[in-house]
Amino acid sequence: MAALRPVLIAFLVMNGAALGQGTKTPISFCNVLFVGNLCAALVVLCWFKPGPIWKDIKGLSTRVRLGLVLDGGLAALNSALIYIGLEYTSSTNAILLGRLAPVLYALSGAVVFSRLISKRDWLGFGFIIAGTLVVALIGSNWMVNKGDALIIMSTVVFAISSILGKAILDQDVSLRALVFVRNGSSSVIFFIVANVVFGPHHFADAFSGKLWIVMVIYALLIIVVAQFLWFDASNQLDSISVGRWATPAPAVGVLVAALLNRQWPASNQVVGLLVIMVGVMITAFGKSKPAIGKQEQEQMAELAANGANVIAPVT
Repeated sequence: MAALRPVLIAFLVMNGAALGQGTKTPISFCNVLFVGNLCAALVVLCWFKPGPIWKDIKGLSTRVRLGLVLDGGLAALNSALIYIGLEYTSSTNAILLGRLAPVLYALSGAVVFSRLISKRDWLGFGFIIAGTLVVALIGSNWMVNKGDALIIMSTVVFAISSILGKAILDQDVSLRALVFVRNGSSSVIFFIVANVVFGPHHFADAFSGKLWIVMVIYALLIIVVAQFLWFDASNQLDSISVGRWATPAPAVGVLVAALLNRQWPASNQVVGLLVIMVGVMITAFGKSKPAIGKQEQEQMAELAANGANVIAPVT
């Protein structure tokens, strides 16, 4: 579902005038981010009711609340990078390059949460990284263009945000509180920044035509449901398993981009997709290593002190 996000944003931009009932630019960078995230927060609020959500938030420590707001800021930055990137690159490119996000989350999460990465996972993730490089470099004469660079930056922000979200969930934060505060704070932060930079008039077309109806549907499916599924999975699985099972998404995204936006993949995108899917197949048959306990960490530290190699990936 998350892989469909660039496709649908591109579709909304192309059909913005029709959705705005004559308004030229109802589907703008600011409107999508502000209205989309605000609708997502309102959907969660209406579904779970204000009382239970407020009770969840009230029971959290100040440090965890600040973590939730920070996560919202990262979500706003991630969305901004994707939207601006789509102005300079195709949605197909964005989908394929976006596969770096679960890989970065898997690898960085393994370090943060003390997981061992098998040789099979290293090999599979290596193919996925190589595939994204093929997409980014071959199609632009071995130069990463502005749009592709922004999409790649968004994958780094996504990985950081996902690690923060998993760490927050480890503090017994409910999914409904996490998703509500994440999207609510994201919309507020972005609204304040945009008002300071562009002025209040920048949101003049935010209430045009059918934009709110479209954004509610988009927020429900692509933001709320996708976030609940992602964070619920990341709460139950380790980062390597989540990264492994999130990587097949480009095949679906590329197909939808072709059917919905008539953006058929170029030769470099096909090659990149095939390389990525090889990596997906390799990682799909791997098994995650268990978390490293305190005693094991002490044993590894002792081995390292004696000159043993404890950093190399294991089978």
